[in-house]
Amino acid sequence: MKIMFYNIAYCTGVTGAVKHYFMKSWRFLWLPLGIIKKMAEELIKAKIDVLCLAEVDGGSFRNRFRCQAKQIAQKLKFPFFKTVTKYHPFSIWQFMGLVRKQHDAILSRKKGQFKKHHLKSGVQRLVQEYIVDGISIFSVHFALLSKRIRQKQFRELAEIIRKCPRPHLVCGDFNINRGLEEIKEFVRQTGLRRIIKEPTFPSISPSMYLDMFFASPDVRIRNAGVLHIPYSDHLPVWVEINH
Repeated sequence: MKIMFYNIAYCTGVTGAVKHYFMKSWRFLWLPLGIIKKMAEELIKAKIDVLCLAEVDGGSFRNRFRCQAKQIAQKLKFPFFKTVTKYHPFSIWQFMGLVRKQHDAILSRKKGQFKKHHLKSGVQRLVQEYIVDGISIFSVHFALLSKRIRQKQFRELAEIIRKCPRPHLVCGDFNINRGLEEIKEFVRQTGLRRIIKEPTFPSISPSMYLDMFFASPDVRIRNAGVLHIPYSDHLPVWVEINH
C-alpha cells in the first residue's frame, strides 16, 4: 500500500519563490483552474492508494464553489474521500465564509473508516485518522508561526497516538521552521521513527523539513521518498508499506 501526504496550497500553483507570493498573490482569492488538472496528472503517475491532503478548498467562491478534494478524487478515480474543515467546530473561524472552506482531506482507493480528532491548542486543530487494512493513518497540519504552540500540539498528538491499538503512520505538514530539534521529544514520547529524510519546502529549492512521515515499530516500510511536483510551495511525501 502506498500512502502520500501533500500540502497542495489550495492549488494556487505558487512554488515558494518569494516573487510568486507577491506577483501571484491574487491566486489565493481566485484560483487558477488549470493547476488541479496538472497536479492530478502527476498524482496518477505516482500510483498511490491513500492520499492525505492539507490546504484544500472545500467549495468556496474562489474555486467556483467546487470542492477540490472531490475534483482530485474524480480525476484519480478514487471512490472514497472525506474533506473536513481544519478548524475546531466551535472556533470563530467557522463563521467566516472563505476560511471555513479551508479544509484538509483524505482520499482513498480502498474503503476504510474515517475518524477525526481535535487538538486543544492552536488555530488548526484537526487530526484526521483513516483506518484501512488494519492500519491507522493520522494526518495533521500544525501551526506556522509559534514554536510554543507546535510543541503543545506535538504533546497532544502524542496522547492521541498512544491510545491507538493498531499499527500506525503519522504524516503531515508539521511546520517545524526551527529545525528537526522540534520533533525530538515527540519521537521520544511516541517511539515513532521518522521516515522521510529529504527537505520539502519551498518546492522550488527545498531546504526545510516541514512535511514528514512517522511510523510505529510494527509498520514495515518498503520504500519512501519525496515527489518533485512543481504545483505547490510544498513537495509531496510518500511511503510504501508491506501489508
